[in-house]
Amino acid sequence: MIVCTGCRHANHEDAQFCAKCGRSLEPVATYMLPRRASSERPPIEFTPRKGPSKVPATVLVGVLAAVVIGVGAWLLFQPDPCRGTNFTSDNFGYCLTVPEGWTAERARFGSNVELDQFAVPSEGVTVIVEAVDLEQGSDLQGFANLVRRRTEEAGLVPGPASEAEIDGVAAQAWDMATTSDSGTSYQLREVVVVRDDVGWRITLNDVAGSFDQHAASFQDMLVSWRFR
Repeated sequence: MIVCTGCRHANHEDAQFCAKCGRSLEPVATYMLPRRASSERPPIEFTPRKGPSKVPATVLVGVLAAVVIGVGAWLLFQPDPCRGTNFTSDNFGYCLTVPEGWTAERARFGSNVELDQFAVPSEGVTVIVEAVDLEQGSDLQGFANLVRRRTEEAGLVPGPASEAEIDGVAAQAWDMATTSDSGTSYQLREVVVVRDDVGWRITLNDVAGSFDQHAASFQDMLVSWRFR
């Protein structure tokens, strides 16, 4: 599937234009970059030792052993945040419970960015999940303003923002409505959250007639959401 950069509609792989808003699906520069792979992060610099340690070797060995045992115990007994869920993302650091009747798959955004997509087969509803690295110290309000501004530039009008919460982290949500060239009415709900300088954007996209029904399943997904 190819996700429209404007209205977030999921289109077929061979589509050249969005079936919902008519926007070209040709690769374009995106306003937010995807999360960097660990290999792309700046290398860690180590400061060379200034001289030999005066601490006895037996003490160092003992301390090292205690640290290893402590870390091992922590890894062994720490609670699994994804316990009880049925989907763990390969793209991003989260897991959740996919509602019965929904499927999980990958979707392309532009030419080479992969997102997570959840959908009900044979129906027009989709949920798109994306995460992007932000500047250090970025906050929820700044990220929400950025997403809303870009949404407006795509020709949509975000409704009033309301407070939300995902896995105990403050979030914002708002609804939007649009009509395709063929006259079909669509409704969207966007939820944004910032955690550890990563901005998350979760979008429900559905035809207006079934939006309320699928919005309940969407809320169940958000309640089950766990960061990892």
